[in-house]
Parts: sequence; C-alpha cells; structure tokens
Amino acid sequence: MDLSTPAALESLARDVAGQLGAQRAEPGDMPGRVRIVYADGRALDLVPNRPRNRLTITAVLPEQAAAYGMAIEPITVSTWPRPRPSETQDKATARHIADHIRRRLLPQQHAALSRMSRAVERARTALSNLPERPEQRWAIADAPVPHPHQAAERCPIAWWHTPDGESRAMAPFLADILRRAGLATTEPHGGGPVFFAEPPTNQPDARFHVTPASGRPGWDLVDQYTGASVHTYDDAEWAQGAADTMNCTEEAARHKGVASLDLPGLSGELVELDHVRALAVELAMAGHLPYGLVDADYEKTAGFLIYPGPHPGTVHIARLLEPWGAARPGDRREAPDHQAARYDQDLKAYAQLLSGPGRAVVIQPDSIQVTFTAPPPGL
Repeated sequence: MDLSTPAALESLARDVAGQLGAQRAEPGDMPGRVRIVYADGRALDLVPNRPRNRLTITAVLPEQAAAYGMAIEPITVSTWPRPRPSETQDKATARHIADHIRRRLLPQQHAALSRMSRAVERARTALSNLPERPEQRWAIADAPVPHPHQAAERCPIAWWHTPDGESRAMAPFLADILRRAGLATTEPHGGGPVFFAEPPTNQPDARFHVTPASGRPGWDLVDQYTGASVHTYDDAEWAQGAADTMNCTEEAARHKGVASLDLPGLSGELVELDHVRALAVELAMAGHLPYGLVDADYEKTAGFLIYPGPHPGTVHIARLLEPWGAARPGDRREAPDHQAARYDQDLKAYAQLLSGPGRAVVIQPDSIQVTFTAPPPGL
C-alpha cells in the first residue's frame, strides 16, 4: 500500500480506527504522523516506514508514565499483507494492522494506563498506610475480568504479597481499606487478590447479577462495578439467591453509610473501631486466619475472633477451631491433649505478636485480653 502522501496515510488510519472501534483519526503532532484516538482518551501514533513499505505504531502514554518507569515498545507492521478472497488490498492492510494492534499494543497500553488511573492512585494512597514487613507488602497489578463488557477489558487488583504467595488472610482487610478510600471492591471466593474500581456514575439497579459461566459449565455471580466474578455456581437458582443476598447487603451498607457491615475476625460492633481493626490486620499479616471467611475450613485451620471485653478499652481475642478448642460447638475441656496444647500455643503466639506500646496483653484460659492504654491511630 502506497503511503507516500498524507492523504493516503490518513485514509488508512481512518480504516484502522473503524476496525478498532476508535473514535477518530487526526493529524499527528509532527509532520508525517497520524493519530488514532479512542473515546476514552487512549491514542496510537502511526508513522510510515516508507523504504520497506511498513508502518511503525506507537501506543501513546501520559507524561507521568516516565515517573512510573513505564514504556511500550513500538511495533512495525507490513502494509502489504496478502488479501483474503473478495478483499481489496486496502481492506486487507487495515485489517492486518488492526489485528496486530489488538494483540501486541492494546493489552500493554491498557495495563499501563490502569496503573496510572485515578482508582489506582487512590488505592496506593490508602494502602501506603499499611506497615511493610520483610518480604511482605501490598502490591497492585491488573487482571482480565472474567466477564468483560468489551473485548480485552481489565481491572486493577490489590493483594498482600508474601514469600508463600498471596495472603488469603489479608484479602478482606485490603478490601475494607479500599472501600474506605471510596472504591468499589470485589473479593472472589477463595482468592487473595481484590478487584477494585471507581464506583460507576450511573449505577445499575442491581450491582450483582448472574450470567452463564464463560468457557465452562455453571453460572457466575458477577459484580457489575468491576466486571469480576465472585463465584461460579452449578445451580442457577442458588446463584441468584446468592446475588440477591449480596445486593441486599450492598443496599444495607449504603443505607447505613459504612464501608463494611462486617469483617472476618471481628464481631460486628467492633468493625468501625480503627484501633481494633489494626489488631486484626496485625494478626492477618502474621498469617493468622480471621474467623468467618466463607471459603475457609475451620476444622483444619484455626481462626481468630476479636470481641468486646468486660470493660471499655478492652477486647478479647479467641482462637477458634471446630470442633475442638472453639467456643462452639465443642468445649475445650473435652479436647484431646494435642489439640489443647495447640490451642495454648496459638494463644501465646497471638499475645506475643500484639504485645507492645499502648497495649497490655494477658493470656486467659479461653482467650487473650488486650487492654488499650493509648489506642493507636487508625489505619
């Protein structure tokens, strides 16, 4: 395809823009360039490489990309692909270039822009208050959503990174922190990463809905705010019941004006106390599992539960393992010796971890008691 004139290059750019679903093609910021612009502000620069009849295409990134150390290598594509039957050379060239852009540039551009989005900036600010430990810290990336509204849609995710991988214990607390920063979150069952996004301006009637699972049998419960799937169910009615429950919970939280109606590891009346949530976060950072995760097996892994103490400024932390060593359904005094010893070891671990300035920690027969002498600042 001859791109020796500006008119020919602009005509090709318009055809490629149509193939990609972009908004328009326009002259570039330098002679001999044409820019394809999307409605959301993304842009691609096209420059002919005339001696070899090839086109160099660059994904445009904002100026602040350099501060993040981000760059995307341009791609070079032939302008003389073999046409398909009943296809002109011009149409073949536009199709060929659009295919290369979709596969080689757009995923990288979307990932880079996602890292610089307003939602990601808010998440970074919120999570930066969390203390870092050796080989442990929060991380942000982006991932494909299982049910995208359009091709190649992705959503940012946050997780707590440890040497053993993503921390399941920290996921609900990361989600809570992000919600308190004004973001919408999705916590897939059994996963460590938390999907997050800016709440939509035009909110759907029902946030959670059911749709056939993509590429597998079953039904997915999908969060329309992020596009991420919460869980896959075998039965459509069961999935719809779960969606109805989550929509009611969402409405109740909005009506009450809270980020979290409840949190694993905390009794309901303590959820809004910053210094008590800090205890739960410290325990979760150390790898202790909060009690109440819907996907955890508490017959194998003990969970902690923080509940009010007998006096203001005190809380109790129980170690729950079903059926032994738990307040319910088994009595610790009936537990086998090895379970009782494990129970005592876990309580000592809780106490050792939480002992520090502003707290008095006492090990009791069925829990530890923490008394706040100077409550720490909120998360």
